[in-house]
Amino acid sequence: MIDLPHSADAGLDAGPGKPTRSWYGLLILSLLLPSAFAWFVFQNLDLPTDVSALYVEDVRLDADGVSGHGAEQATAADMAALPYRCPLFQVGSPCQAAFRLSYSRQGDDGRLISFYVPSYQGRVTVFLNGVFLATSDWEQSETDSWSTSPVLIPLPAPLLRLGPNDFRIVLTSGGAKFGFLGRVAIGPDTVLRADYNRRTFLFSTLIRLVDGWQIALGVGMLIMWIARPREKIFLLVSAMLLSQALTSLPAIVGDALDERILQLANHARFVSVCFILPLACLFVGRRPPAPISVFLLLPALVFASLTMLPPEIHQWLLFRVFTPVGILNLLCAALVMSRAAIKERNSEALPLFSAFLFIVILTTCDLVNVETTSSDLRVILRRFAAPFLLTTFSAVFMWRFAVTMNILDQFNNRLKQEVAAAEETLLRSFERERIHARTATLEAERVRLMSDLHDGIAGQLVSILSLCELRKVSQSEVAETVRAALADLRLIVASLDDYGEDLGVMLALFRERIEPQVAAHGVGLAWRVGPLPDLKGLHPGAALAIFRILQEATNNALRHSGSKEVRFEADLSPVADCGVRLRLGDRGQGGAADRPGSYGMGNMRRRAEGLGAILTVASNASGTTVTLDLPARLPAATPG
Repeated sequence: MIDLPHSADAGLDAGPGKPTRSWYGLLILSLLLPSAFAWFVFQNLDLPTDVSALYVEDVRLDADGVSGHGAEQATAADMAALPYRCPLFQVGSPCQAAFRLSYSRQGDDGRLISFYVPSYQGRVTVFLNGVFLATSDWEQSETDSWSTSPVLIPLPAPLLRLGPNDFRIVLTSGGAKFGFLGRVAIGPDTVLRADYNRRTFLFSTLIRLVDGWQIALGVGMLIMWIARPREKIFLLVSAMLLSQALTSLPAIVGDALDERILQLANHARFVSVCFILPLACLFVGRRPPAPISVFLLLPALVFASLTMLPPEIHQWLLFRVFTPVGILNLLCAALVMSRAAIKERNSEALPLFSAFLFIVILTTCDLVNVETTSSDLRVILRRFAAPFLLTTFSAVFMWRFAVTMNILDQFNNRLKQEVAAAEETLLRSFERERIHARTATLEAERVRLMSDLHDGIAGQLVSILSLCELRKVSQSEVAETVRAALADLRLIVASLDDYGEDLGVMLALFRERIEPQVAAHGVGLAWRVGPLPDLKGLHPGAALAIFRILQEATNNALRHSGSKEVRFEADLSPVADCGVRLRLGDRGQGGAADRPGSYGMGNMRRRAEGLGAILTVASNASGTTVTLDLPARLPAATPG
């Protein structure tokens, strides 16, 4: 069940505080509607004047056709008045009563004459001048105790004589069904058919439409319960709707099924009656007075009585025990709703309180019709009670759904505004962080370039200046120092290129820079580069550090190894947490080691540590190999 807090704009719920005018108005409307609607139904069923004149009230009991309960009345008096009801709760054979009435036809004006039975219960069979005319079984099943479909029988012209005509009406009832026959009418078909069509629509066609609606809504509620099994209110509403639709099975299939099955379907209404109280409790947020399974005891007893006890005893229990218990259940549900609607001033409970009053009024009217013969209307008005109640529940559910959607829309709009404000704040924060990071990166690059120029180019320029001041130094030595300074400057410039994360491009640029230098010493360069993964975090500072490690290793091989070839290899690293292995070696005399006054090897290790890489130098009589295992992700650039 959707149960969200109600906003002041969402409904008319006055809450536990002082009631409002709107709440008072809704309360008065909820009290007046049941009474006004019941009065309207009764007024609508009053007979039109032209139709009322055609009705016959005085009939004669036919002793030859009366048996069972009706035999006593046939011997007591030959005349009887309609409406007629079989005696209640007497043990014996089923009730059967036969009536005779005389109709005198004065002349033949060419109009079709019909025999009209607007209200009855049981089976009605009509004979005209000793010839069988029709039976009510053609209109509805005898086991259908809910439908009140009227019977309109056009009279064949050959059978309808001028002068007196004898009609014989046989009423038969048994089991849990009381025999009843209201007044009958004989007259022009055009006059009677209007009332017949009105009754057929109200108490047959409309009920079938309601049944279809109940089945569709019941299946929908059942699907809702399957999706949300914790919401038992959906299961209760579904059971009530489907059980109410099941009571129409006799009217739909007629006598196609076994009579006992149709009788069980006819009593399925007690399933909806038993669930009214727990449904009312769950709707207002209260716990039912007993587990829901306990409320199934009433329909279980009704079904057991129908199948195991004699019809007369079941009939007595049905109207003296089971029906009053159902009415008591209705009254308790109405009390729950009245408490929520009036004491707690729950505006959603007011329509349901009105619906419960509507059910109580219609149930009382039906019981009065059963117990007395004061009215020949004989309409089971209670048939409309459950659909009306469940329609009210559905309307309130839709109201709650609309309120919930309004609350969700308000929450969604507020959330959008908060998200937009938070997004704007984050964008400003990200922009400040971006500017700060860019400033820090520029500062780091500036410091790095200053350090590289100071440690590399500046030192070499000082050396060149010193060599130039010494007149005994040869030009070739000065040129060598200038070439070294120029190579270092080119490395610094090359490191500023954007390589992305492609180490292969960086190595190709290193080969382009270093290959002429190697060839100038008359040494060959063997170059092999395999498929390399992207080197995450490759930035200019890291590129320059790799360049200088490889440059230092190459210079050492050219100056000290005496080898005729320098080998370079790049491939995947076998070391854990490392991505790429770079190797540069020679086939010289070996003996590579740290020397006093030389900082080459130390600088290589320091730069490797700054990269998070592993530097290994292997040197023996067969040559020297420098191995650099780079990590899968390089550390971020730091100033210094």
